[in-house]
Amino acid sequence: MILHNRIRSFVTRLLLLLVTAVTMAISCPGPEPPPIVVPDPIESFEKKAFKVNSDEGLYVKGACVVRYSEETFQKSFNEKRRTYRMQSDDQISYLHIAFISDLPAEIDQEVICNITYTREKGEETILIVKFVLAQIKGGKVWLWNELQKTGIILDR
Repeated sequence: MILHNRIRSFVTRLLLLLVTAVTMAISCPGPEPPPIVVPDPIESFEKKAFKVNSDEGLYVKGACVVRYSEETFQKSFNEKRRTYRMQSDDQISYLHIAFISDLPAEIDQEVICNITYTREKGEETILIVKFVLAQIKGGKVWLWNELQKTGIILDR
């Protein structure tokens, strides 16, 4: 009988301990994951250099391949047709941009463009590029593509 009471007491204490442990485990708050911090995007050297420029034109890998000059160029912007064109008076050098959607109005908005340009007679280059609006100052906009290191500055 004494053995039976000891076993019963041992089992009772064991069950109380188990109930207490389970209750504590259930009532404990779960671990809180650390907050997700999105780092500020770092501008590349090429983008910073591009944003310093103010001459209208097409920039590829840091070099201005077609630059607007008021003395020797003409330009037009048709917002309804979503086209921008600049060409030299002799029509040897030109830049034609067809925007797939409206020109972005806010920083970081995107637009896809079909670009056709030439620097020399008989040499035509066609690009399809997704640009991000990098900067707006007055009526000028800076469109930039980080992957291709290509930018456009135009005056609307």
